[in-house]
Amino acid sequence: MLNLSNKTIAVTGANSMVGRAIIRQLTTYSVTVKSIFHEQYDLMSYDETRTAVNGADYCFHCAGYNGNISFNKKYPADIFYRTTQIGLNVLTACREMGVTKVVSPLASCAYPDKHILKETDWLNGSPNETVEAHGLSKQTIQAYSKQLKKQFDFDSVCVMFSTCYGPYDSFDIQKTKVVGALIKKVYDALTNNEPYIECWGTGSPRRELIYVDDAAQAMINVLLFYDDCSYPLNIGTGKDISIKELVLLIARICEYQGEIRWDTSKPDGQYQKLLDVSKMQRHIDNKTLSEIKFTDLIKGLTQTIEWYSNYVE
Repeated sequence: MLNLSNKTIAVTGANSMVGRAIIRQLTTYSVTVKSIFHEQYDLMSYDETRTAVNGADYCFHCAGYNGNISFNKKYPADIFYRTTQIGLNVLTACREMGVTKVVSPLASCAYPDKHILKETDWLNGSPNETVEAHGLSKQTIQAYSKQLKKQFDFDSVCVMFSTCYGPYDSFDIQKTKVVGALIKKVYDALTNNEPYIECWGTGSPRRELIYVDDAAQAMINVLLFYDDCSYPLNIGTGKDISIKELVLLIARICEYQGEIRWDTSKPDGQYQKLLDVSKMQRHIDNKTLSEIKFTDLIKGLTQTIEWYSNYVE
């Protein structure tokens, strides 16, 4: 277990939902946080990346360039290039500037297009076509982390989440993921007295959701307790929900009584993305990871909706 006392921890993507949550969680530790904002440092520049991580003992790498299915369809080359280049720059700069360990969140879209996602299936197939660019860029970051360990004995650990949600999620309709998009649709329809909302696809795909503060604490636990760079470590609840069930739940919390329509001409995306968390559970049982207490979905959605209601006022 690492001792974080009086250490400096860099957080790239400090303005992102996950970056902000990590910074919130780190306030309970005796650390100095070096928040790295894209307005201050261009992580596409290696020289600026070196400056950004200089002086840090550890780093959480949360910066990237991504969005929803529509965004992936419009900008696949930009997503792959920017996310990959930023990741390579951050990991290389961290090693060269004396950072001891990096923890990077990946996305379950990097897995092959299968229903149950196991760490050992990491490269046994291609990502779903709708999110391929983002998935391949995250695969590259994991691959480079593994090579850094081989050549330099440098600790760069990747963790895998499914769909994160919570305060400070993006509610840009071109970039937000499923929870943010549905909260925006339902809440805005309620506010504007609209008689119906329209959602993409059939509503049948299933998604595993993790509240962002739980994801952040899991990443801190990985920094403290976990060093295996060979595969990304799945972190999740082991439960999923259909998109149709999710939108009905959000409507119930918001007390929206309007009709929910489905545009089946739009793609569903990957049918299911449920992480196999048996490896994480084994490490919890062996006390090499401290236990993660996952936020109840209704509570997490309620808190996110409350945050969004204040955000739009």
